[in-house]
Amino acid sequence: MTASPGVDTSPAAWRVVLACFLSAIFAWGFGFYAHGIYLVELRREHGWSTGLISSIVTGHYVLGALLLPHIARAIGRFGPRTVFLAGLGVTTVALLLMPSVTSPWQLALLYALMAPGWNATSVAPIAATVGQWFDRKRGLALNLALSGATAAGLIVSPALLAAIPRLGFADAERLLVGIGIVIAGTAVALFVRRGPLSPATARGAAGRRPGTLAPMRHWRFWSISAPFAFVLASQVGFLTHLVPLISDRPQADPGLAVAINAVMALVGRVVLGFVIDRLEPRRASALCFLVQVLAIAVLARAVSPFAIYAACAVYGFSVGNNITLSPLIVQREYPAADFPAIVALSTAVVQIVYAFGPGLLGLLRDASGSYLVPLAVCLGLNLAAAAVILMRPRRPIAAGVSSGT
Repeated sequence: MTASPGVDTSPAAWRVVLACFLSAIFAWGFGFYAHGIYLVELRREHGWSTGLISSIVTGHYVLGALLLPHIARAIGRFGPRTVFLAGLGVTTVALLLMPSVTSPWQLALLYALMAPGWNATSVAPIAATVGQWFDRKRGLALNLALSGATAAGLIVSPALLAAIPRLGFADAERLLVGIGIVIAGTAVALFVRRGPLSPATARGAAGRRPGTLAPMRHWRFWSISAPFAFVLASQVGFLTHLVPLISDRPQADPGLAVAINAVMALVGRVVLGFVIDRLEPRRASALCFLVQVLAIAVLARAVSPFAIYAACAVYGFSVGNNITLSPLIVQREYPAADFPAIVALSTAVVQIVYAFGPGLLGLLRDASGSYLVPLAVCLGLNLAAAAVILMRPRRPIAAGVSSGT
């Protein structure tokens, strides 16, 4: 395939990456990393159980996954800028109302409202948008754009944890959300637009009607989706409960633990970013999964602050890369025109599975009285993911097969 003019080299393409980066900071900062903070504050304010709140987060992820096909088609029909702005707006409304909830059904309603917002600004739309502008350097561009997800843990969570004792939960959350939406919304409005590769992208994203569930009949699809479903169920659950997990160990500071995790996630992304287009992504994925196994095993028994922070650092090194590597495997193993549709379908499947991570770990924590059992479950999921990702299909896929044609 010959790249279109402007692909990989246009300044406009890199401005799109910047806008996606800033959008990712907002989306992951307030719609992913902050769930643990919301859990602690709502539990303190209302006395609701960890299992109840984390189960509502699970429902949020499941609903969002079911909406992903519609979001993928909306990108093809209306363009990425409209979808991103709509997602940011919906998420902002829900976040501004969250501190005012007084009953669980209100919290569930706001999380349901946030579901389409989160999925309109996260992995699948970012991959589809960046894919309209990059061909040979897609891996690097996607890694840089999704580094916003890593930076979110470094910026948003520590800022919230620092502001809440001074301003209170409601004022701190609303102030930071206001700042975040101005920055992300402005960047998206100015820089995000359809790219030179958008005709193929639009066909791939818009064409996933019932017949295009055909990829789910092939092992290639599941050899990518299943391991990332396992590892992200572990990772999303772990990160959702990281603040309450560290809060149970008064010798360590939750804010510092989150910051260390996020810093190392950023370091891991930068290190991988320089070589990502030259690596075999399945082997790189297995290595990332196993790095987290080591960290979980240490954290399960860690007592001293040094050991706790070291485990968070090791775990964080692969957090961001576990988000980036799945689309890169899809890029290597599927025809270019099918990339957005396969990523959207795979992301939907993965998200439905990982949606149960927060709720499962919360229920296990309530039932066992500690986080030891939940951490053991995370360890097992990572080991399973590392084994399955290496079960590579033997035959390359032909164009058209992935979409069932």
